[in-house]
Amino acid sequence: MPHNVDSMAYYGDPPWHGLGTEVPARATAAQMICAAGLDWNVEKKPIPNVGASAKNESRRFQLIRMPRNGGESKVPLGVVGPRYRPLQNCEAFDFFDPIVGEQKAVFETAGSLGNGERVWVLARAPGEIRVMGDDCCSKFLLLSNSHDGRGSVIVKFTPIRVVCQNTLLLAVECGGKGHRVRHSRNMKERLQGVQDLLGVMWRTFQAAETLFQSLAKVQIDTARLNSYLQAVYPLTEQQRKEHVRPERWDRVIMLFEKGDSPALLPSYTLWGAYNAVTRYEDYRIANEAGPDRRLNRVWFGPAADLKLRALSVADSLRQEWAN
Repeated sequence: MPHNVDSMAYYGDPPWHGLGTEVPARATAAQMICAAGLDWNVEKKPIPNVGASAKNESRRFQLIRMPRNGGESKVPLGVVGPRYRPLQNCEAFDFFDPIVGEQKAVFETAGSLGNGERVWVLARAPGEIRVMGDDCCSKFLLLSNSHDGRGSVIVKFTPIRVVCQNTLLLAVECGGKGHRVRHSRNMKERLQGVQDLLGVMWRTFQAAETLFQSLAKVQIDTARLNSYLQAVYPLTEQQRKEHVRPERWDRVIMLFEKGDSPALLPSYTLWGAYNAVTRYEDYRIANEAGPDRRLNRVWFGPAADLKLRALSVADSLRQEWAN
């Protein structure tokens, strides 16, 4: 299909791409799976005579998306080795049972990208991260799973800024880009252990609120903004010699100077600079490749890496400039 989003379901306001099936408030896992078109399984089928061992055992397998009904066809998704274990969509939703069942969170969106190579589930936690005044962020827990053999099961904390829908990403306490679980024989046990991260989630969001508030208190001028951009988007040697800055610097500076809303805090802060970067990364390809492709880029692609780096740089500069 022309959209990168294969199928999805959502609660509340329609997504930016206008796709998906709306579900009622506090939808169950079964309702979300069905509405999001995720009620299919993945099977691992041996590829005959490809990498076969001396015992004629196949060493390469194809991951196949199995049809839900007679009107669908089998869809090949990837090739893997014998140790790979698929995580079915219903099993991914099981991860959220402890918090959704106790109404500590509600399903917000779920769906798949491409032909189902990647599946995601997003749950909203109660409460908000309040930065200052009316500037706040909603709190989400994101789980993504790949069905093409190229990635792990990933759990991330994902605040979304209410005023402009900027998607922010937080590393878990142990560092890195989220908690990853490989598709192996003990995957289910390890994923069950990830549920211990739910306690970490509350501490992480509390720490994020403190950090965001601290960033909002650090005023910056043109020189500091340039230092921040240099750390996030380093200039090449050629650009240094010619005293030329990249176009994305100009775009971010424009967003920084424009700010979000007069009702919110002044944009001339580290918080404003960080959000200018996240807004640029979230929306830069909306007109180039279709707005729905933002989802893959800002959660799982290069924009996710850049936004994590932008937050880390802002935190380091905050400590330096606060002294």
